[in-house]
Amino acid sequence: MNAAPRNARRNGQRGSISVEAALLLPILMALMLAFVDLGRLMWTQTVINSAAAEASRLAVLAEPSDAAVASLAVQRVAGGGIKTLPTVVVGARTANQPVSVTVSVGFDFLVLADLMPDVTSHRILSSTSVMVHQP
Repeated sequence: MNAAPRNARRNGQRGSISVEAALLLPILMALMLAFVDLGRLMWTQTVINSAAAEASRLAVLAEPSDAAVASLAVQRVAGGGIKTLPTVVVGARTANQPVSVTVSVGFDFLVLADLMPDVTSHRILSSTSVMVHQP
């Protein structure tokens, strides 16, 4: 007695789940790929922050040259998985004065650039670390 209404209801909605999935799947995939892009952005910024901090730790010592400091920053960025060659600027190194190391690298979004081209154009990510130079 109860079986007839259940079968009628089932036949009336046949394929509705497929239609819903077809409508929502592209939106969910775009969101997922956008989160991957934002994760790449955050990872790149973290690697650059770390490279600037380590290079400034080396820059506060009297022995290493500016080229050695820049080389360390480039190695740390490459070791972090970033293939783009960074720009490294080492500030003046005077005893008992702050010395700054700035590491910059270009970043391009993969998916968000197609979804929002005006917002997500090519970006330059940079980080500056400052420490006091030791005599």
